Amino acid sequence: MAVLCEALSVVVRRDSIAAYFRGGWERFLRDAPNATVCYDDELVRVGFLDPKLVGEYVELLESQGLMFHQPRPKIWDFLGSKRTHTDIVVVDQHRGPTTECSWVEFGSFTLGEGNHKVAACWLFESDRVAAGLHMKSSSLNLAAPKNWTPEGSSGLTFVPHDNH
Repeated sequence: MAVLCEALSVVVRRDSIAAYFRGGWERFLRDAPNATVCYDDELVRVGFLDPKLVGEYVELLESQGLMFHQPRPKIWDFLGSKRTHTDIVVVDQHRGPTTECSWVEFGSFTLGEGNHKVAACWLFESDRVAAGLHMKSSSLNLAAPKNWTPEGSSGLTFVPHDNH
């Protein structure tokens, strides 16, 4: 499966929520700041139109135990942590992940009768053997927020924060 990546998406590993997020899955869903939450068995996504709100949400997630950036190796080793990856990645619907992320793949696909372009990402932790998209199977089901349609999102326009 894959999760929708519309506008700016904060994407979180579900196994990280189970292992590190204070309050677990139910608390994570309660803390979501808007109705754009969607998820599959491996990832959960919350969407935003404002980069400032993305930053505030990532800070909230970090305050509850998730990790956006890995600390320097010396600090990491000193703390004795066995965490091998970050828990959070921010994905831009046009450019993909905004930071390096070894566990996510990103792509755009055409959906619906109007041939609407839709961006999505999915968990992929296997070896990448060549350039291009890497998928676990030949089909991809898309998780999207309730009542979402490709037609309804085609008019969204991203405005950089400095233009407000």
